[in-house]
Amino acid sequence: MDISQALVNMIKSELTPKVFSTGSKGFHGSAKITVDGVRYQCQAQAVLVGSKQDPNAVVRATTEEMGAALSGLLEDLQPRTFSSGKTGFRADGKVEAHGQRFQSSVQAVRLA
Repeated sequence: MDISQALVNMIKSELTPKVFSTGSKGFHGSAKITVDGVRYQCQAQAVLVGSKQDPNAVVRATTEEMGAALSGLLEDLQPRTFSSGKTGFRADGKVEAHGQRFQSSVQAVRLA
């Protein structure tokens, strides 16, 4: 299994709706995965654009719709060296689900 497929599986099993501490609304999921004997700490998140400023904003997308949108984002998955010096993979950008736009990211950080 490659890293992209492992991340798709993580998104499908771990993604849940979330109200972030900032007041923004969206989805979040995280897990540890192993690909070809290498362990990664993974995270996916999608924040409804404008939801921080609008306390009445409602996320209409389902978890399944957001999972599909985030899986599409993985087409742009790139190797990365993070500010911590650790390596891994990351994809980010805006995705659309149920007619709403979300600022999104998916990353996998290699564990020592």
